[in-house]
Amino acid sequence: MVTACYKPVINGVTKMISLYRAYLEEAGHEVTIFTLGNPDPAGEEPGVVRSPALPLGDTGYYYSPRYSWEAQKKLREMDIIHCHHLFMSVGMAHRYGFCPIVYTNHTRYDLYTGTYIPLPQPTADAIMRQVWPEFTDYCDVVITPSESVRQVMLDFGVRRPIRVIANGVDLEPLYNPAQPCRKSDLGIPPEATTAIYIGRLSAEKNLETLLSQFAAAQEISPALHLILIGKGPLAETLPKYARRLGVADKVHFVGAVAYEQVPNYLAAADFFVTASITEVHSLTIIEAAAMGLPVVAFAAPGIVDTVEPTVTGFLTRHEEGGLAAGMVALAENPDRRRRMGLAAKESSKRFDIRATIGQTIDLYEELRRTRPDLKRQKEHGRWHRTWPRLQPMVEQLVNLTRPPKQEGGLPRDR
Repeated sequence: MVTACYKPVINGVTKMISLYRAYLEEAGHEVTIFTLGNPDPAGEEPGVVRSPALPLGDTGYYYSPRYSWEAQKKLREMDIIHCHHLFMSVGMAHRYGFCPIVYTNHTRYDLYTGTYIPLPQPTADAIMRQVWPEFTDYCDVVITPSESVRQVMLDFGVRRPIRVIANGVDLEPLYNPAQPCRKSDLGIPPEATTAIYIGRLSAEKNLETLLSQFAAAQEISPALHLILIGKGPLAETLPKYARRLGVADKVHFVGAVAYEQVPNYLAAADFFVTASITEVHSLTIIEAAAMGLPVVAFAAPGIVDTVEPTVTGFLTRHEEGGLAAGMVALAENPDRRRRMGLAAKESSKRFDIRATIGQTIDLYEELRRTRPDLKRQKEHGRWHRTWPRLQPMVEQLVNLTRPPKQEGGLPRDR
């Protein structure tokens, strides 16, 4: 089976797609990655088709009104097209592809809209009630990585069939990190209790709230330290904010690390913490759980499907002080951390990449057998199906714009 995966250029989705590609190929499937952006100066890796596009500021995303001719031609050869981005992927797949289209929703676009555009949240919600159903109508099946996010999409009016398939991770490197870091490697006293956050340093991750609540927890638990790993637009402003809070010496900004190094850094932590409410199914929380780390987080959709309250971590609905209370509860009770960490490691087994890949392949095979794309009112591949009807008209226009030829075949001066 030949499968196309649409790949965004930033965030944890990128690493997940790379991981899924490896396991799909191991299972005997051929995978082509379609993405946007500037050509790689070192040359594209095999199986990657990149269409030229314009960068959207410093967001890491790109825009193009069309895919390259090479991409369009390749898309027509696919058996399944699996999209991982709503706005640039699904519509293009519907335009150029001739096969079933799957879309996995990785983003709480309703919350991102309110974060990046100065709109009241009710207005942002109203926009997404129009946009989410309209764009997902281009695909045949929607995948959500968690049941709570499935309910969010239903509440926003998504009409296509929705399947829940959890994000999967490769557990082996997390169970056995190659070169585990010690606290002292990061300038942290060995006797300290260490919380860790891994993810994009950007507004939608609510990191100022994380730092302010860490500062509150640190007043009660002076031995508490915080590691932040990642890059993003807030990479320069967050250290300044930590200094204003008076915790700069207790907050350790590591920057971006290679994905294969993540288990090594998690080994230096005692628990994982996040203030994000925009997750649909956080890979970093799953990775932390596999390392035996309990989690402190807000009780938001996506997270509530991963963390069992008081068993594998603490979830709070209190914006003021809730995270701080969870951090203190773990920092001050090593036995509780150990019990929750063991439970978290056990719970991570349900997110084994081999199980989630198997569910995904089963869905692909079902779609190939039932072909819902052939029963649609608006069939896929409309761009290419329309071309034969337009071609005679286009050729006539081209002929009209050509200069008349002399007998010798050269254009005659006018």
